[in-house]
Amino acid sequence: MRRFRRVGLVLGAVLLAVLSACSASGTARPPAASSLIPPAAGTVFDKAISPAVAALPFVNQDGHTMTLDSLKGQTVVLTDFLSLCQEICPLTAGNYEQIAEKVKMAGASSKITLLEVTVDPARDTPARLKVYSANLGAPVNWQFWTGSPANIAALWAEMGVAYEKVGDDPGERPIDWWTGKALIYDVNHQDVVFVLGTDGHEKWLTQGNPNLQGGSVPAFLVNYLNANGRANLASPGVQSWTSNDVTAALTYVTGEQIG
Repeated sequence: MRRFRRVGLVLGAVLLAVLSACSASGTARPPAASSLIPPAAGTVFDKAISPAVAALPFVNQDGHTMTLDSLKGQTVVLTDFLSLCQEICPLTAGNYEQIAEKVKMAGASSKITLLEVTVDPARDTPARLKVYSANLGAPVNWQFWTGSPANIAALWAEMGVAYEKVGDDPGERPIDWWTGKALIYDVNHQDVVFVLGTDGHEKWLTQGNPNLQGGSVPAFLVNYLNANGRANLASPGVQSWTSNDVTAALTYVTGEQIG
């Protein structure tokens, strides 16, 4: 996956709206239930998701129909991905592993769902996502969703995340880790992480390269990284996010110490 270069065209408008809304009072408005210090990284806000989008059906790796509404009552860590990404998503998986472990250590696995929703619904079928999840050894509270192209597009439009299908370089032709066949296209996308509250509202977001802070990419994916992916692992860049950033946001949103 080549990094989506137009970062900020869509999400930037969301951030601008959030920051503009915050500027009236000088600070972002915290969730009502939390008296904790806001996380240092990312943006804190409170935005309802459209009822129509929250009710859209998706399918998880186990073939079960899911909606965002069905996750109300859970705190959700949401990101976009595709299982055939070679540059960013394997690093995201590494950070999600760290988050999952910190959530488990805090005894909050039954309250927090880690959710990755594809930007490549044509290839990310439930069967593929089942294998992907199994190869990662993902715990039950780490889910992977796909759905119809229209529903996927509606979700990511609602969240302000842009993506686009592009042709792969004929000289590189990466190989599908599942089928062993050469890939003919890629999907560029923004790299964004959200925390949704138990009410289903967006509460926090960040964007940028995942920074594993010396941690590792899951063994299943480490050999799938291309040269750009290995460079991103070694040097995430200034605009990056860590598992600690997410657990700080979870602590703030839930009011419980995570990590």
